[in-house]
Amino acid sequence: MKKIIIMLISIFLLSGCADYVEINDLAIISGIAIDYENDLYKLTAQLIENDKESKVVVLTTASSSIDEAMSEISKLSNKELFISHLKVLILSDRLIKENKDFYDYFLRSSKSKMNFYTYIASKDEISSIFKIYSDKNSSSIYLDKMMDFNQNIFSSSTPLKFIDMIYNKYEYGINNVYPTITIKKNNDEETLYLGNLVSFNSKLNKLTFSEKESIFYNIITNNSQKTTLDIPCGNKLFTIEVQDIKTKFNWNKNVFTISTKSLGKLKEYNCNYNLNSKETTNKLNKLTNDYIKNNINNLINKMKKNNNDFIGIGNYIYKRNKNYFDFKNKNWDDNLKNINIKVKSNTKINSSGEIRKWKIMKKQIVFLYQH
Repeated sequence: MKKIIIMLISIFLLSGCADYVEINDLAIISGIAIDYENDLYKLTAQLIENDKESKVVVLTTASSSIDEAMSEISKLSNKELFISHLKVLILSDRLIKENKDFYDYFLRSSKSKMNFYTYIASKDEISSIFKIYSDKNSSSIYLDKMMDFNQNIFSSSTPLKFIDMIYNKYEYGINNVYPTITIKKNNDEETLYLGNLVSFNSKLNKLTFSEKESIFYNIITNNSQKTTLDIPCGNKLFTIEVQDIKTKFNWNKNVFTISTKSLGKLKEYNCNYNLNSKETTNKLNKLTNDYIKNNINNLINKMKKNNNDFIGIGNYIYKRNKNYFDFKNKNWDDNLKNINIKVKSNTKINSSGEIRKWKIMKKQIVFLYQH
């Protein structure tokens, strides 16, 4: 943590002397959380300060505007705020539902780089998130690293950068999907966890994804290069790692097609079929593709039922045929249910694992143990 703070301060010092500020008079903002209640923005900021030693400070204030709230934070800290290294922005679900223009401050700030992660948190937890860890640790830097880690390891996580959130907000036919952050107790110690994905339609109705739905959302939107699926074979399961996932959209003759293609590696096999036969390979491929198609169709049905185009189908159609719908005068989310959507899946299992190598290794281990 200390190394990260020193690095951030060093970057600031190397940025030039035109706007020179004494380092002791500077507070680096690593995280901001915004709620909205009683016509006021409730803003919590996590600051990295460097007086006699580096420390993390959390301050909260309420004001009628984000700019005014930030000025109040500066007064409370008695330091000039440096926003260029903002890592995370956390928004309450209540703020989104109120449809407030909280983003205007960040768009107009010349020092805001807009490449920070954006999260949603409940109104009950949002002001406490930056207070979870000790005063020598930064929750915002932890969240930044946690998202990077989860994005590479777990396919149910979906990052949302502020700049992408703004882009989607001003585009036709697509709604943002947000990662959520929640507080959980683990052995009486509070810890931050990534929660379920959420999305809000044009009428600001909230939709929550299950973990499985999150996985298939990432497959559809090319946010996942690989994932692990547990697929039924009768009353048993086999597990495959799906790799090199590529999904394409197509709009032709009033039919929208979602086509996904990937390779599969068998990770665990408990079915009753003979794994060495070509017939079994074909059967497993069919079970896999049917499973993928069924889950994508379930997600599409949920999208239509909730009038929420979180996939961006309308945006794809609009960019290729702007005359098909008058997006400016019609609510696209309400027209979504009328679109004919077809799903295609082409996944081929090309590896059955390393069982033989494991058996040889096991014999070698037994041999060494006996002698």
